[in-house]
Amino acid sequence: AGRGERGRDLRTLGTICLAIAAGSAGEAIALLDAAQVAPVTLGAAEPQRLRALAHLAAGDTAAARTADRRAYRIASANVERLHELYVEAVAARIDQQDLQRSVTERTADTLTDPLTGLFSRRYLDTRIAALRSGGEPAVLVVCDLDGLDAVNEAHGRLAGELVLQRVASVLARGTRRGDLVARYGATRFTVLLPGAVAEEAREVCARIEGAVAAEDWAELAPGTPPTISVSWSEVGAATPAGAAGKTNRAGSPSVACNGRQPSS
Repeated sequence: AGRGERGRDLRTLGTICLAIAAGSAGEAIALLDAAQVAPVTLGAAEPQRLRALAHLAAGDTAAARTADRRAYRIASANVERLHELYVEAVAARIDQQDLQRSVTERTADTLTDPLTGLFSRRYLDTRIAALRSGGEPAVLVVCDLDGLDAVNEAHGRLAGELVLQRVASVLARGTRRGDLVARYGATRFTVLLPGAVAEEAREVCARIEGAVAAEDWAELAPGTPPTISVSWSEVGAATPAGAAGKTNRAGSPSVACNGRQPSS
């Protein structure tokens, strides 16, 4: 039906154009008076433009000017409406992008620690749960940073934050591809080693301890170098006695250590 109406409107407008070109201004005006052209065919202003041309051909400049002004007002209104629609569409797009950015940032906040950029405790717990449910072996290394209070007292909290960031960088550099480094608490870091065995865990612990001790802390915390205590345990519900290294301290993730859960 839409195509039929458009075809009819185009034929009507074409006949009017031919009448104006042939000098039959009266016929063109009569056709315009009788025509019911849909605004979507060539725009709502098109009949008024043709009316202006017909009156001009008839020598009636006043009527032509009136029709031309009417056509201009209609066209301007359409342009303004299009502009409003464009602005509304842009605003809606910006709102959608802001919402998406907010959701992404909130998701990132739950997965990463904002100070160090390491994975968060929540994400670590999720990965441990996935490994345990899949029965995959893994080792969890727990690193407790000592001496941070002394750094804060002697050099201020900014120095303490820089120390935490430096330790995070050392841990990230000292792990294997595929390992997960997370900040688990204020001064506690963890390294999840999927598929690792005891020997690999001991090597990672030694590498971490050596790397932290080898750092030049005089730049960030002169006179108060931080130290790190490292322990590890196998991730599982029942680890055989003697399989774990040092017993994890209170507050570590819920993994088995020497056949028992660490205290909370």
